[in-house]
Amino acid sequence: MIHLLARNLQVIEVQTEGLTHADSMLQLPFRGNCLNWVLGHMLVYRDHTLKMAGGEPLWEKTRSLPYWYGSEAMQADDDSVDLGIILADLRRSQERLAAALAALTEAQFNADSCDHGDNLRECLLELVWHDGYHAGQIEYLRQLTGVNDQVMVI
Repeated sequence: MIHLLARNLQVIEVQTEGLTHADSMLQLPFRGNCLNWVLGHMLVYRDHTLKMAGGEPLWEKTRSLPYWYGSEAMQADDDSVDLGIILADLRRSQERLAAALAALTEAQFNADSCDHGDNLRECLLELVWHDGYHAGQIEYLRQLTGVNDQVMVI
């Protein structure tokens, strides 16, 4: 899990290189969310993962709310978090997640601890899948800025 989250962070860093906060606020011409929302949403769910693994989340609830599932699409004049802050917090979350996940015992991984009855390992794996799902969206949101480049992460 630590490796997969680190890989997703690598994708984020490569795909956001050279982009500005204004770039991150560009909206798709169809239903969807901007890059800023996707990255903030990933951080909110990384915080949730961190909490489940026994770590301390980075963002308080008020900062997280605009990035939760089902929130309204962000507009440029909304109280969005600056892209630079989100990226720095994603790096910090990776450090915290690596430490928290590495500290878990096999018994903790196997303990029932989710709303839907799965053990902690299964719940954490679902959250890692969620992280990868959104990491894959970033390539297209980068292209929305007009960079028209090809960024590969292997």
